[in-house]
Amino acid sequence: MIPFELDIDFSNNSYKFLFKYYYFVYRLIKDTAAAEDLTANDDNKIAQNHLKKILVGIDRSEKSLEAADYAINFAKKCESELLLIVNILPIEPWYHGEFPYEWGKPEVLEEVYEKEKQEMQNVLNKIKDKADKLNLNSKADVVMTPRTTNPSIALVIYSEKNNVDLIVVGTRGRTGFKKMLLGSVARGVVTYAHCPVLVIK
Repeated sequence: MIPFELDIDFSNNSYKFLFKYYYFVYRLIKDTAAAEDLTANDDNKIAQNHLKKILVGIDRSEKSLEAADYAINFAKKCESELLLIVNILPIEPWYHGEFPYEWGKPEVLEEVYEKEKQEMQNVLNKIKDKADKLNLNSKADVVMTPRTTNPSIALVIYSEKNNVDLIVVGTRGRTGFKKMLLGSVARGVVTYAHCPVLVIK
């Protein structure tokens, strides 16, 4: 119902149009305000659930870095006890000497993977610095896992071992399936996770 009186000659088409237009604007403002109230209430309910441990998956993609920023702010709002900043680093299954190629000797592979691990650790540490500035307790961890293991499964297993209450991921990572609506890793995490998953678009 419109909260004011109208004295309009509806035989005039111009007035009809103006009435419909202003009524549309009125409903839009009202519905938007209601939606904002609902969102605020939902956020409060989530915060009251005490999400003690939040995990964010990082792969250096732009979307995963955006997810990290969101996770940091969300963890602060929820007063979480721990924010886990995690990267799954795929390695060859023969890294530990199982059927290595001639050039893939353990000592060579160790040097290569340690370099990759350190590069990724530097990325995670920069994210951790942001969390530290907000006085959040956080941990940056690079998890080396066989390439034959799906990264989403590895991330889910890690989250279960650490009793995570919420997983935050970006929609697309660095895989070759860029045209998919939801990144393969994000889709796998949503499918197999034991806890709620927040996907950042």
